[in-house]
Amino acid sequence: MNLFYLSTILNSSILIGGAIALIRFGEIRKEYHPFIFLIWLGCVNETVSYISAVTQGTNVINSIIYDLCESLFLLWFFRNIQLFKRNRALFFGLIVLFVGLWVVESFFSKQFGSQFNSYFTITYSCSIVLLSITAINKLLFEEREVVKNPTFLICMGMVIFFTYKIVVEMFWLYGLRESRSFRINVLIILMCVNFLCNLIYALAILWMRKKRAFTLQF
Repeated sequence: MNLFYLSTILNSSILIGGAIALIRFGEIRKEYHPFIFLIWLGCVNETVSYISAVTQGTNVINSIIYDLCESLFLLWFFRNIQLFKRNRALFFGLIVLFVGLWVVESFFSKQFGSQFNSYFTITYSCSIVLLSITAINKLLFEEREVVKNPTFLICMGMVIFFTYKIVVEMFWLYGLRESRSFRINVLIILMCVNFLCNLIYALAILWMRKKRAFTLQF
C-alpha cells in the first residue's frame, strides 16, 4: 500500500475517539474537556493535513500550528487534574516556554512553514512525558483500580506516543536521514504507535463518567 494512504488510514483513527466524544460529551466531566477539545482539533487537523498534502504537497504549516495548540491543551488538561496545584508558577512557566520557543523557531530560525519545529517538538514532548509519568505515579498511590481509569489511559498513551516522537525528532536533528528505507521504517512505526494511542484514547473516552471522574488530590 502507498505510504501516504497508509498514513491517512492510520492517522484517521483519531476520528473514532472524536465520534465517541461527540456522542458522550454530555456525560463527561469538565476536567476532561481540554482533552476532548484536543481530540476534536486533531480530527480537524487530520482532515486539513490530507487536503493540504493532496493540493499543496505539504502539511507543514497546519502541523506546526497544531503542535502548539496540542501542547497548550495538554497543559490545560494537566492543570484540570490538579497536577499544578502546588506549583502554579510551573504551569505558566511552561506556557511561556512553549509559546516563546515555538515563535522563535517558527519565525526567526527559518522561513515560516518551510520545515517542522524539531526543537520545540522535543521540548514539549519531553515535558508532556514527565507530566504524564507524574500523574500516573500519583494515580497509582491514590487509586486501587487504574486499568479502567481514563486519566491513567490518557497518560499511558501520551507516554508511549511522545517518547517515540522524541526519538523520531532526534533522528532528524542528528543526521540519521541517509537511508530512505530507514526513514520509511521509522515513520511507519510512528504511524502504528499513533494508531495504537488513538485507540487507547478512544477507550479512555468510553470510560469517562461524571460520577467516577478522577482528579489528583495533593
